[in-house]
Amino acid sequence: MKISDIISREEYIVSEINDSTEFNRLSDRVQSICDGDVLVIPNSKRAPKQEEYPARPLAVICDTEAYVPCGIPTIRVTNPRLAYARAFYRYEKAELSSVKIIGVTGTNGKTTTATLIKRILSSLGYRVGFIGTGMIESDGRRINGHNYSMTTPDPPLLYQSMRQMVEDGCNVIVMEVSSHSLTLDKVEPLIFDYGIFTNLSPEHLDFHESMEEYFGAKMRLINRCKAAIINIDDGYGQKALNLYEGRKISCGVLWKGNVWASNIRNLGFDGIEYTYHGDGFSFKMRLPIAGEYNCYNSMLAAAVCIDMGCPPCRVKNILAESESVAGRYQIINDKISVIIDYAHTSAAFDTILRELSRQKKGGRLTVVFGCGGDRDKSKRPRMANIAEKYADRIILTADNSRNESTKDIISDIIAGFEKGSYEIKENRENAIFSAILGAEDGDIVAIIGKGPEEYNIDKDGYHRFVEKEIVNAALTKRNGAG
Repeated sequence: MKISDIISREEYIVSEINDSTEFNRLSDRVQSICDGDVLVIPNSKRAPKQEEYPARPLAVICDTEAYVPCGIPTIRVTNPRLAYARAFYRYEKAELSSVKIIGVTGTNGKTTTATLIKRILSSLGYRVGFIGTGMIESDGRRINGHNYSMTTPDPPLLYQSMRQMVEDGCNVIVMEVSSHSLTLDKVEPLIFDYGIFTNLSPEHLDFHESMEEYFGAKMRLINRCKAAIINIDDGYGQKALNLYEGRKISCGVLWKGNVWASNIRNLGFDGIEYTYHGDGFSFKMRLPIAGEYNCYNSMLAAAVCIDMGCPPCRVKNILAESESVAGRYQIINDKISVIIDYAHTSAAFDTILRELSRQKKGGRLTVVFGCGGDRDKSKRPRMANIAEKYADRIILTADNSRNESTKDIISDIIAGFEKGSYEIKENRENAIFSAILGAEDGDIVAIIGKGPEEYNIDKDGYHRFVEKEIVNAALTKRNGAG
């Protein structure tokens, strides 16, 4: 492969190497560089030092600020992250012209909506590639490692995965698209057949600085799609609908869009019922997935599949047989009900605790939660305020503290309490056991924040941590004690 195959002359400021020069491999990791490779440095602030180079790369693609050892040819660009995405897209040679790409963006509901789309299309004979939070699948086969934790992977893994999906015969790729990935140009080479906007609420404001900037990042997906499917009950959804100039399908409950739902009935832990109204037809949907908000997720999923030509009756029947999405309002029923959920934004946290408080039926609601380290600190006190509004017992614990101290994170959370009724158990496994062993028959225990993750992250890295296994062990001990 030649240099000109991964970057064109119009895309760089200056190059110290002939673009017809052939290279061996393309990499963004200096540790794996060999002679004859091309290295991409997407962030000049993290440019490797001279002693970190194990070999002499053929060339380095970077911006004008990045340090590169003397004697190594550089290709200097204005936007290294854009060059990074384009280079790996071209390097992997994923032929996507015959593949439909569906992107799902928003603060909450991305994983559930994307998973329901995948289930519908797979059941109808499509071969589906899936890129979601903590999970990459090619035609039903998991192709990511157990410690993979991103929503939208970096370009090397993203385009390698998409190439694998094409080789496996996938004709649809469903992917969650995060605001970070959009801001950092990870998906810039892609044109989406459908862009789905679920909702927008405060999150990642340490990265985006304002809601308008956050919304602008989401619009970068909507503006890159051939058709947009938008939740118009959300204020920012309304704004997206007005700004987008392409083909659009509006979905709502409070507002009647092109697709809308009525007669919503909450069946508690048994799911929800509602009437789905499409273009010239309607049907009664019974979704066995708990949470009234899943009306939106399932409606958006159904809307895109029906627009693709899937028969409405088949879509209805597939959703009616669908199981809950792992780690999203995942219910483990025993003498008590244990809920595992991924909610880590204040809006999602409020939604699920409000939903669970309605299901108490005389019992108590215990919530176990923490907040992630190296992430938006402003939401921590809000989580405390929400918890004491709905829960009868609150246990604060660790949740991927990363480079921060769990004690410091909990201290930030505590600042939001007004009543001061909470317990602290920094060890998350101990917190889960305490919540379950202290529950009485008929109580609800909500374990919030990690959902389907199979790890916990601290200063020492990743450690295996599967909450469902811990919950089952705690329930066994509780029943044995009983």
